[in-house]
Order: sequence, then C-alpha cells, then structure tokens
Amino acid sequence: MNRGKVICTKNCIVSVVLVIAFLVSFLSFPCPAEAAGGIVLSTSFPGIAASAGENITFPLKLANNSSVKQLVNLAVVSKPDKWNTTLKGNNRIIHQALVEANSQTGFDLLVIIPPEAEPGEYSLTVAAQNENGATLDNLRLKIKISDNEVSNDQLKANYLELQGPSDATFTFKINLSNNGNNEQLYSLGAQVEEGWQVSFKPSYEDQQVASITVKPGETKSLDVKVTPPVNVQAGEYVIPIQAASNVSRITENLKVIITGTYKLEFSTPSGKLNTDIVAGRDKKVTMQVKNSGSAVLNNISFSAATPIDWTVSFEPKNIDSLKPGETRQVTATITAADKAIVGDYIVSMVAATPVVKSSADMRVTVKTSTLWGIVGFLIIVAVLYFIYQAFRKYGRR
Repeated sequence: MNRGKVICTKNCIVSVVLVIAFLVSFLSFPCPAEAAGGIVLSTSFPGIAASAGENITFPLKLANNSSVKQLVNLAVVSKPDKWNTTLKGNNRIIHQALVEANSQTGFDLLVIIPPEAEPGEYSLTVAAQNENGATLDNLRLKIKISDNEVSNDQLKANYLELQGPSDATFTFKINLSNNGNNEQLYSLGAQVEEGWQVSFKPSYEDQQVASITVKPGETKSLDVKVTPPVNVQAGEYVIPIQAASNVSRITENLKVIITGTYKLEFSTPSGKLNTDIVAGRDKKVTMQVKNSGSAVLNNISFSAATPIDWTVSFEPKNIDSLKPGETRQVTATITAADKAIVGDYIVSMVAATPVVKSSADMRVTVKTSTLWGIVGFLIIVAVLYFIYQAFRKYGRR
C-alpha cells in the first residue's frame, strides 16, 4: 500500500513538473496571436447608398493596438463581379502599410461601380494580413443600389451645348451642390485634347481656381471657360468636366459645336504686289489663294478692276473647293491698253466666295517698248549724221 502511494506521488510530481515546464516555455517566447489581435480595420460608415456608374471612396483606418511595429498586407479579397477596386494612400496605389505600435494610419478604398450594375445590396471585404498571408482582420463593406438612388453631390450645367466659331471662347454656367452632411473640398478638372484650354472660376469673381469648398446643403455657381485650339476644325467636341472630393467624384459632359470661321487670303507667293508691263502687251503674274479659316470654302471666283481699256484674265477661272489651310496658285494675265502712257497704274484683283472675299491691289508700271527705244535711237543718230554732213558741205563756204 505504501508502495502505491509512492508511485502516485511520483506521477503527480512528474505531471506538475511538465505543466510548469510548458508554462515557462510559453511565457519565454512572444505570442503571435497577441500581435494578430492587435490589428483592427475600421471605417465610420461601412454601409452606404450609391447609384450605378458612380465612383465611391471609403475612408478606412488601420489600427495597431499591439506593443510592436507591424507590416501589414492589405487586399480586397472579395468584391462583386466586374466591379473595380483600388487601395490608395497619399494619392498612391498601395498594398502594404507599416503601422507603429499603439498607432493607426488611414487609407482609402476606391470602388468603381459599373453602369450596368443592377439594384440590390453588394458586399466587399478588405483584409489585413501578416507577411505570411495569415489574416489579421477583415472589414466587410456594403453598398446598396436602388432604382431611384442618386449621388449626394451634383454637378449641373445650365446649358450643356454651346455653339460658335473657332475663334470664340465658350463660357458654361455650372452649379456644384453638396447634398451630404459634411463640408467637402472639390478638385476641379477636365479631360480635353491637346490644345484645348479649360478654366474654372466662381461666378461673379475674376480669380481662376483649381478647387473649391462647399458646405453641407450648399450650392456654388461656377463659370467654366473653354477655349478651342487655333487650328480646330468645324465639328462637335465633348468636354468632360469633373469635381472630385475625398468621398465622391461627379462629372458633367459639356459640348462645344464649332461652326468654323471663313478667312481667305489673296496675294502673290512672295507678298510683293508690283510688276511692270509694256503698253499693249501681256504680263503673267502668279497669284496665291489660301484658306486661312477653319471651314471649307466653296465656289471661289476671280475678278479684277482695271484702268480703261485694260483687261485681266485668270487661270483657272474658279476653284470649286478649298479646305482649311489649303493653298492654290492662280495665273493672272494682265493686258495693258495699247495707248497706255508711261507711269504707274493700279489693278485691283479679287478672290471671292459667297461668304468671304479678299482683294490684292497690284501696282503696274508701264514702260516704253524696247523696239521704240531702238527706233528713237536710230532717228537721233540719223539726225546727227545729216547735221554733220550738212556742216561739212556748207560749213566751208
């Protein structure tokens, strides 16, 4: 019997020793579960309402309640099909965050809802993981889409379309409304092709702005000035403008209709408008016609105002069509009157279309014919010869 007690006592002692050894080994090493439990994902509004085609931004917080600094992997582990998501911190795409002990950091989840999204409630899950991929915390977010859901913010134009020539400046009146519960700072911008200029300024103010603050329930009016490039062609152009805050992004599509400008230039290729001619003779002058506007010019004809008994003809007689920026050469044949005396004359040539015309005043100098110069010289020589002979014959007497 004593022997049994001894055996029992020994077994109890061994068990106690093993338990103590286990506890000592457990306390000797850091506990990963403590670090995992210290990571918390959160947001102030995990469930929101939105509309199809809208971009939503969730401001998220990542807290480290442990006593050690931790590197946390961040990922969206579940989302609806065809939805796009991006994690951003300091306006950069991120996938990790380094959080100091007993501290927290903020980042954003951008959700792009497809336009074809059906009404209903949709869920997304953001996960915080350690470097080995083990989950430290999950945050489930919900977005409710209904048929009549509208964005809190509104960007509306009084007139969506404006029309004018290419050298005009178009000013749209825009109303920006904040229908949320918090003051928002909106960044203003536009997506335009190269050469187009878009500027924003509060209505009745002169200062251009790149952002504007709108209080809850407030609407602010903006003037959006759109300036086309110099070489813009006639046509319709869509100008998407947007106002983006840290919780939403709203857009409005403006349309500019360019009717084109009609400009015609008519001169010589060198720009010099002077020539000379002999009375009764022809002189061919190369002229140049250019479409310097932004609209096509049709049915270009040529004419001239001349001195009496002068004529001007053109080849070709007309041009059917001239595209913007296009240049054509025309030959003008000027014929001076037979009895035109030496001097300067003005021949005014005109290139005209049904909508615009241009003139070129050519100074034409009439010179004597070379043949008549030779004849005159011979007459003078003959007269001098006869005087000489007469002097020889009768001068001795």
